[in-house]
Amino acid sequence: MFFQLLMSGLAIGCVYSLVALGFVLVASSANVMNFAHGEWVMIGAYLGVTFSVTLKLNLALSLLITALCMVVVGWVFTRLVFYPLRHRHLLTTTMATLGISIALQNAAMLIWGPYPLMMPLFFGDKPVSIGGAKILPQSIFIVVFTLVLIVGLGLAQTHTKMGLKVQAAAQDSEAAQIMGIKVNRVKLLIYCLAAVMAGTAGFLVAPIIVVTPTMGFMAMLKGLAATIVGGWGSLKGAVAGGLLIGVAETLMAGYISTSYKDVLSFTLLVLVVLFRPSGIVREKVGQKV
Repeated sequence: MFFQLLMSGLAIGCVYSLVALGFVLVASSANVMNFAHGEWVMIGAYLGVTFSVTLKLNLALSLLITALCMVVVGWVFTRLVFYPLRHRHLLTTTMATLGISIALQNAAMLIWGPYPLMMPLFFGDKPVSIGGAKILPQSIFIVVFTLVLIVGLGLAQTHTKMGLKVQAAAQDSEAAQIMGIKVNRVKLLIYCLAAVMAGTAGFLVAPIIVVTPTMGFMAMLKGLAATIVGGWGSLKGAVAGGLLIGVAETLMAGYISTSYKDVLSFTLLVLVVLFRPSGIVREKVGQKV
């Protein structure tokens, strides 16, 4: 039972990690909290239902089209919100994302309706036996796919020219611009990538939970909690925080009660803020002397 719960927790934790990664990317590059990030998760889930259930496309094609649509969502969001407000006060931009969040919830309700939708499990509901434990192929797929995605993102960040530009723009946009880096273009790429991360998380979690117009709010809270628990501004911390919260929640639900799993997540958040404000993964800060 423990191994089954562990695999389920890792699957949920991978989804939280993807949401937290999007938070970190936007926050580090624009220094702003995007309260519409959860709605990006919701849009990804609805797009997954539309392509795989309504249009009956296969899994790979549905995921690819969803990712492409999320690139468009990130681009539109950047042009309508972040770019016009880039010189405004931080609170102004943050409140604008909150307003967009409410607007997206109502738009989803108008487009897909107020009733919960379900997306079938990717590989059916027949579990796979591993060491006597019954594991759903869905959980294995989520863990493997997320691992490949995160490793690819990490390699691209450290071993590609564009990845180095993204790091430079996130650390000091003015200095990066002086060095000839087109900061606005790099930030546009970051926002689109964050939208793809959030949409992919929604697509992956859609078969596990019901898809509703308000599901993004809890996704946003869990992603924010994972970001703070792992370490604000750290990509590794976002992954670690998401996995920790996902596994802790699942073990709590399996051994004690599902009623307390959300309480545990935010209890972890409070404990980390009190006793280790930098998070479980400290951000390395270099200084040239």
